Order: sequence, then C-alpha cells, then structure tokens
Amino acid sequence: MTDLPHYLTRFRKLKTSKLAGEEAPYKPALLLAVLEGLEDGSVQANQIVITPELLAAFQSNCRDLSTSGRFRANNFALPFYHLTGDGFWHLRTHFGQPLVLTSSGSPRSLGHLRQVVAYASFDEPLWLLLQDRATRHVFRDALLDRYFPQTRLRYRPTAGPEALRVLGQQMLQEPAAVYQTHINLADEVETAVRSAVFKREVLKAYNFTCAISGLQLISTSTTAPAPLLDACHIVPWAISHDDTIGNGLALTPTLHRAFDRHLLRIDQDYRVRVASSFRELRGAEHGLLQFEGQKLRLPERREWWPRKEGFGVGAGRY
Repeated sequence: MTDLPHYLTRFRKLKTSKLAGEEAPYKPALLLAVLEGLEDGSVQANQIVITPELLAAFQSNCRDLSTSGRFRANNFALPFYHLTGDGFWHLRTHFGQPLVLTSSGSPRSLGHLRQVVAYASFDEPLWLLLQDRATRHVFRDALLDRYFPQTRLRYRPTAGPEALRVLGQQMLQEPAAVYQTHINLADEVETAVRSAVFKREVLKAYNFTCAISGLQLISTSTTAPAPLLDACHIVPWAISHDDTIGNGLALTPTLHRAFDRHLLRIDQDYRVRVASSFRELRGAEHGLLQFEGQKLRLPERREWWPRKEGFGVGAGRY
C-alpha cells in the first residue's frame, strides 16, 4: 500500500489560493464531492463528468465548510481545472475542442468548461485505492482535518442529493413568484443545477413522453437510463426565470425547436396549433401539420399541467 501515503500527502498539500489568510475551500470541497459520488453511485467510473449531483455536492460543501463568506460556491470551474496542477487529476477534452483560458490562466466560464471537457480522471493507482470504502473514508477524513478543522462537524455527506431533492420539490410545489425569490442569477453553478433539475422533474412528470408526439425516448446504452427528450420552457427562461413545473413541457428536440421558433403553439384548451404561415414541402406524414388540433398528453397530476397564461405570451407572433 505504498500508494496510500503518497496520495494522502498529495491530498493534504493541495495548491490552494488564499484571501485574507483564509485558504480557498474549492479544491478540497470538489474532492469531497467526488468521494461522495463514489459512495452514492453517481460516480461509477474513472471518468468524472460534470453532473448536477457533483455540482450540488460541491456547492453544499463550500457553504457548509467555509469559515467565512469570503469564498462563493459558484467557482466550480476553477478547482475542476486547477486540480490538474496537483499531480493526480487529469482532464480529457472532446476531440478538436481546445479549452480557452483567461489571461489569469483559468477557464473562461463553467459553460465553456462543460462544453469542451469530456471528463476528469484520477491517476489509476489512486482510482483503485478509492474503490475501497474504508480507504475513501481515510481520504475524506484527511481532507476534513487538514482544510476544515473548525467546521468539519458541519460536514454533511448527503447534502448534495438533499439539495437536489429540495430544489425538485420547489419546482413541483411552489408558485412561480415564490420560486423566483430563491434564484441567484449571478451564480452560474446554481443556474446549471437548476436547469438540470428542471429537465429531470419535467421529464418525470410527463413519464419521459413527448407531450405532442407521444414518443417515449430513453437511451439504455449508459450506466443509467438516459432520456432523449428535451424539457422545454413555455415562457423562455431568459424572460421568466421560471423553472416551475407549470412552465415546462416534455418535447422531442425537433418539436422543441418548432415551439421555440413559433411554428406551433398551445391554445387555451391544451390543443396544438400550427402557425398559419408554416408550409411543409415534403414528408408531411412526419411533419408538424399532423399535430394540428391534437390534445396535449399531460401529466397525471393536474397541478403539474402547464399554466394557461404562459401560452398567451407572444401569441401575437403567430
């Protein structure tokens, strides 16, 4: 087990930045989030993808364990990239997509990082060590003791999943006006998490079935079933900042584009209406006109149905 003391030393000697004498919590908070993913099964391979589970766990760790408010929990891109300088963390980019850095040598945004980076990975010997639950706890305790000695009693290993659960409940149960009071538009990590949870809750409410076509699309080629449908905002998020279930529809990607481009709309009786200016030159049997007047396939629970007032936004454009 000569690798164990080597990597424990690496974990205890992370290259962290400081502000007013306080170490930034980002790198250890991210490593704790990865360890939590190994515990709950959201990380199953040495290909660590940026998921809502990882983002939420990182956010929770930063908020729970920081000793002051100097460090915000919205800097996920920094540790995910800069851990490469600690000798055991590696990034694999999508083929042909360069990672663009700012003048300070950091990724320009979380969105760019997610677009370019396929996954991160540990050194293979470290990954093998982390397959053992007791060893994972040794690494976890090393991080907590070294970086969060004053706050380690506030550590909650299930805080990330709990945050996602609460967020999903807000989207399903709260009025839009109440939900919007929780949003921090300046926090790109929070925005990314909310977007992912919105998709998850909308597709679950519609039973992974397109509300217009009735297609039920799920990929089974991944470790967990992956829906191939989109969650569509009825009133665009840029206008409404509304991720509640009443502002969502499950649509195929093609019908999502048609809805966003105003080629079809939904009337007050939940029926599909195709724009009068729209023409199909060929393939009409597979086109949009077949859905004219068709009733939407709606969630079983009426409180999850789309709010009718959303259908009137921009109605003059049809």
